[in-house]
Amino acid sequence: MKYIRVKVKYLAPYIKNLMGLEEETITIEGEASLKDLMVKIAEIHGKHILTQLLNEGGDRLRESLLALINNTVIQDINHKLKDGETITLLIAIDGG
Repeated sequence: MKYIRVKVKYLAPYIKNLMGLEEETITIEGEASLKDLMVKIAEIHGKHILTQLLNEGGDRLRESLLALINNTVIQDINHKLKDGETITLLIAIDGG
């Protein structure tokens, strides 16, 4: 079975507090998409996290979530991840 390992960085205080850490390495079995990574993050940190990452239908990233793969903004949740990539997640919070 093929596995990929990606580094996930959580930027901004809100998502750091939500996850309880600044970065981690996640291993996913098989070919994985950005959506698969979001589901894996929720498996690790709690299913409630998924509502902060994907919209209600689960077919798009939440509008408040910015995902960068190797410093390039990616909005397609079906984007296939490659072993060794760095994914940065940032949740924008309105207000102030």
